[in-house]
Amino acid sequence: MHETGVSRQALRTAAMGLLLSLTASGQIYHAKIVVEGDTPTPSAPTVIAKLSTRLVSMCALNVFGNGTVEYQINWRSRDYDVHDADSCPVTIKLAGYRTMDATLHSGAVIVLKRMGDHEGSTVSMTSLNAPKEARKAFEKGSAAMSERRWTAAEKSFEKAVEQYPQYAQAWCDLGEALHAQAKGKEARAAWDKALQADPKYLKTYLQAARLALEEGRTQDTLELTDRALEQKPFEFPGIYFFNAVAHFNLKQMDAAEKSVRAAIEYDGSHEIPRAESLLGSVLVHRGDWKGAIEHFKKYLEYSPQAADAGNVKQQIAALERRLSSEH
Repeated sequence: MHETGVSRQALRTAAMGLLLSLTASGQIYHAKIVVEGDTPTPSAPTVIAKLSTRLVSMCALNVFGNGTVEYQINWRSRDYDVHDADSCPVTIKLAGYRTMDATLHSGAVIVLKRMGDHEGSTVSMTSLNAPKEARKAFEKGSAAMSERRWTAAEKSFEKAVEQYPQYAQAWCDLGEALHAQAKGKEARAAWDKALQADPKYLKTYLQAARLALEEGRTQDTLELTDRALEQKPFEFPGIYFFNAVAHFNLKQMDAAEKSVRAAIEYDGSHEIPRAESLLGSVLVHRGDWKGAIEHFKKYLEYSPQAADAGNVKQQIAALERRLSSEH
């Protein structure tokens, strides 16, 4: 144990030595990386400083296990700008979470989002009142979920809500852990509890709507997403997408088109490529062959390995033949 401690101290000393050697200024800045739910990272994230146009690192970093980042600016990498004095562009990686490009600033808090639905995150106000033991159990569950240890996550989240029954975020993540274990009935019950605890916590609507669609409960999907849309969930393009799917299944094409176009608009990173395919299908129903082809092609561009890529290509070919025959 003593040798490990010495080794870690030596690495830290070396890292700080690198900081001092790369920087002309002695100013050390601090930023924080957390995971969604505003909880500490389960392990030290990998933070890589980007290169400047001069192909040198723009800052030197020291990253700690709780997500704290100490950094200094490498003034050799850029022209001095008083308005940009503490900025450090980085790429952040952490197992179980989406890789993120971000810019560190002094005192900034960077939130990493889990891999999966790409639903973004909000913090439930009920989380702010969670007692220490409940929050500790929630953080343990979050760490287990990031490693896809669903049973362990389930137990920790159950402990969190037992300690604090109004813990909407823990109920929501409990539902996710249950859903991952094909426990649909139990997941639905957990999400119902989350919505009762905090009807403004938007992530729950997305999770519950997805399950409703999987189980063929189209009307439930519509009701859930309609309630969420009243809160203007711009950070959650998936809610708009599921709303559009429900309307499409009910042959309500005007409403489907409105929602799917909103999903595409708010999905700036194209993380829901199926929205393009759905819009293409809506436009087919409208007889807009040219528009349908355009969005089917975008779908294939964003998701070239999609399971239905072959069928979509056939649809494009058939629509192109119809267009040619009309001219």
